[in-house]
Amino acid sequence: MLNLARDAARLIRAHRNDSVAVISHMDADGVCAAAIISTALKRMNIEHHTKFVHMLYRDVTDQLDPADLTVFTDLGSSQLRNVGEKFRGHDVIVADHHEPEKADDWPELIHINAHSCGLDGVQEISGAGVAYTIACELDPANTDLSALAIVGAIGDIQNAWGKLKGYNRQIAQDGVKAGVLMHKTDLLLYGRHTRPIFKALETLTDPPIPGVSNSAAGCITLLKDLNIPIKGEYGWRRPVDLTDEEKRRLATELITRAFMHVPEELVAYVPGLIIGEAHTLLKENERSMLRGADEFATCINSTARHEQPLIGFEVARGDRKVYYRAMLNLIRYYRRCIAEGMEFVEQEGLMKTPRGYLQYFDATGVLKDTFIGTVASMALGHRACDPYKPILGIVRSQGVARISARCSKLLFLKGLDMAQAIRKAAKAVGGEGGGHAVACGAQVEESKLQKFLEEFENHVFAELVG
Repeated sequence: MLNLARDAARLIRAHRNDSVAVISHMDADGVCAAAIISTALKRMNIEHHTKFVHMLYRDVTDQLDPADLTVFTDLGSSQLRNVGEKFRGHDVIVADHHEPEKADDWPELIHINAHSCGLDGVQEISGAGVAYTIACELDPANTDLSALAIVGAIGDIQNAWGKLKGYNRQIAQDGVKAGVLMHKTDLLLYGRHTRPIFKALETLTDPPIPGVSNSAAGCITLLKDLNIPIKGEYGWRRPVDLTDEEKRRLATELITRAFMHVPEELVAYVPGLIIGEAHTLLKENERSMLRGADEFATCINSTARHEQPLIGFEVARGDRKVYYRAMLNLIRYYRRCIAEGMEFVEQEGLMKTPRGYLQYFDATGVLKDTFIGTVASMALGHRACDPYKPILGIVRSQGVARISARCSKLLFLKGLDMAQAIRKAAKAVGGEGGGHAVACGAQVEESKLQKFLEEFENHVFAELVG
């Protein structure tokens, strides 16, 4: 991989006085990947422009114009045929971690892909991580961008095992040496730096914790029973404010309760979802939403879901003024939209596919397709949802059905790879699909939606039951 990154760096230098475009995936990993490359180019005074897309479907690539050099980050590998139809004959760098297609007869392409380089793109390096290797070849001083690479990896749930694996660990170590990152074993509670401890506990739904998940009252009772004060000298205590002994008591109780609820074959995975490595960005304010890598990733993702990834992009590149304030406003609106989506799911309930292995909701006319993935993720923790079955959100528009699929980390750790399943199912009905093992999507003709659901269920069934 490093040799290919070196080749990419040489090609970038060769085009330093030409038109350069960066095209990236519209999610947390993709925004971080673009920010890493853009920051490295800016430090070299290389002018460039940046664009974000959801996927490189044919209708998307048809609207893209090649620059003298085009750099694709966090996408491109799995849709090389579509990219090649428009960009073959032009200098192109694809820096990605998704499973690749073959690229025949394209000498101008430098294709850096985790899987082709002996790394697992699901576990060991993200799109931002691949972009980081190029940045470091452009200038070894760019190791300070390692923090963004870790935010990207966590945005793609590459810490599902309770810790980072593979090349991600090297990147994290670079961040520690550069003084921009700290990682330590801690409770894996979302909002460690910003939320009262009982609110952080309330959102712990993967794995589900009886009497705790989705119950503020239950969380407060638990903390009182464990003699853990919820208030301190400066107000509500956050997860980071707990002592090591308090964390130990709380972790023991959470794991014990989860054991009682989780199916036996998944019990072994529970501790790693409650205790693991937590990553802190040391250059961010102590109570900022950007202090924890997981919240940073959510902030960036929220701008993408509002189809304003350039706001998250500027924040990732370092803006803490205009774009940062715009991001905070978007997050507030984002939360309202998600709450409305969850209200819809609660009122309408979930439907099931014929064999009962999938659950889904159709939010056509209610939600934007950019929000259905987030609502599906939130719904996994809802009492009406079976957390041990994948969930799909669907939005239909102009004859096309867009589908977002999510599953719990427990199912992923058991071996379910929904990206493979959704890609095969979409292809079987003439559509396109892809993404990650726990979060993926597809678009198919609306008339073929039911056939797609049947195909997807069959592939999921084969993976779960085997």
